[in-house]
Parts: sequence; structure tokens; C-alpha cells
Amino acid sequence: MTESLKTRKTVCSMLAGLLLLAGCAGPEDAPVTEPAGTDPEDSAVQPAPPPDPLAAELEQVAADTGADFSVAVQDNRTGASWSYNPQGRYLEASLVKVPILLTLVRQATEEQRSLTAEEESLAAMMIEYSDNEATSELYSRVGGRTELNRTYELIGVSDTEAGETWGANETTAEDQLRIARTAAQGADWLDADLLEFAVGLMENVCPEQNWGISAGVQDYGAEVALKNGWLQDDDAVWNVGSAGFVRTGDSDYSIVVLSSRNSTLPEGIDVVEGVASTVNGYEEGG
Repeated sequence: MTESLKTRKTVCSMLAGLLLLAGCAGPEDAPVTEPAGTDPEDSAVQPAPPPDPLAAELEQVAADTGADFSVAVQDNRTGASWSYNPQGRYLEASLVKVPILLTLVRQATEEQRSLTAEEESLAAMMIEYSDNEATSELYSRVGGRTELNRTYELIGVSDTEAGETWGANETTAEDQLRIARTAAQGADWLDADLLEFAVGLMENVCPEQNWGISAGVQDYGAEVALKNGWLQDDDAVWNVGSAGFVRTGDSDYSIVVLSSRNSTLPEGIDVVEGVASTVNGYEEGG
């Protein structure tokens, strides 16, 4: 790597005042991969509905907020999964930055090389700070929609298609769950060391962006890797989402919360965090 975790944290603090310009605020803001050697054709997630007590809590959140949201969760150890409102479709927004990063890692793996210093720097800006210029540069370098769709194919994504403009397309919670679990568990087409670097970026997002699926995690020693996305749609309402994975001493799961019909970005963050906190309390308790 070109910089240590400590250095990136220091830079994150120094750049906090610049984040409004770099993609931390304003319109930008984008599941499951198989163990090595499996066939993407067999990768469709067939989740169960949420357990009854949790389903009731999620229904109450929906009633209280009036928001449209979807949730998808998978136990990374057993493969058991469930989803809430799986038919919902949302703008991918900056959640797409994770599969763009996985595309970069895939290509470096195929070429049997390390990432260059410039690639690492662009990747850090894209994930840790959600910088849009860095994202556009990397998207162009990896080959744009053609190569991103190839990554989606390898992951087993079925209802998300990359566009010429990254993040403006629709996605589903189950597709984002496939992506999140790919980051959590790897795949035979991703070099393990390069993937570790990528996950390290997701674990080191700027404090201003450390919201979403991390809400309600009770274990302060938990490993949480995430990426958030936010974007207004054509009706000027906010699509806000968060995806990644949580590892504690007793649990290891990938989790996605997507939402829409939010009047403001803070309102959307509140919805996502309320849902995530409910789910995390159940998962950790279970």
C-alpha cells in the first residue's frame, strides 16, 4: 500500500472541511458471490422473510416513517439469508463505488500485478471520501459499463445493469447483498491481498460518512466495512442506502438497507440507521 491506515485517518481529518466538494454531501451521490469455483448461474439469492418479531419491528418503522425501504441480510458463515420488501428498486448512487473497486481488483488479479500508487490513491478517495472525480477517473480506467457489467456477471448480480454514467441506474437490496458478501468473503477471481486492501478502505470511511449499517452495533470491537450512497431522483426525493458487512465475536453477516421517498438526505440517513439498528440488534442478539 502507498499509505498506512494511520496516515489515511490523518488525511481524513484534514480533509473533512473539503468533503462537501469531494462528495461527502450533495448529489452523488452506488448480493451474494459464491465460494471459489461456483457457478454464477446458481447464485440467485432465495432469502426467507425476516423472522416474525423482526418483521413486525420493520413494519412499524415503515409505518412510522412512511419511507420505502428494503433490507437484505445474509449470514456469512451459514449462507442463511432473509429480506424485507425485496421487490423494491432504488438508485444505486455511490454504492456502485464498491463494485467499481472490485472491478479494479479483478483486473489487477487477471494481470497478476499489484495496484499502482495512483490506483491506490484514487481508490482511497473513491471509497473513504466518496470522491466523485476519483470515481469517474477509475470508472474510465477500468473500462466503464462493459467491465462493470462483467464484474456484476461474475458476482451473480441479476437485476442491476451498469450505465454509461455510474450510479444513475437502479438496483435491488438482494443484488447489493451479493456485492457486499463478495467483499466479505472474496472469490476465486479476486486476489486475497488486493481484496484485503479494498476492504480496508471500506473499514476506514471518513467520520462524516461512518453512518448507515454501523448503527446499533453493540460490540465496540466489531469489524464493520461499509459504503453509503445518496442521490436525488427525478422527483427530487432522496434515495439513501448503506451496504457492507459486520463481524463480531459471535456473528458475521452482510447487510444492506436501501431507501427512497426521503424528503431530505438527513431524513434518509435516519431511516437507514433506524432500520440498520433494528436489524443489528437482532443479528447480534441471535
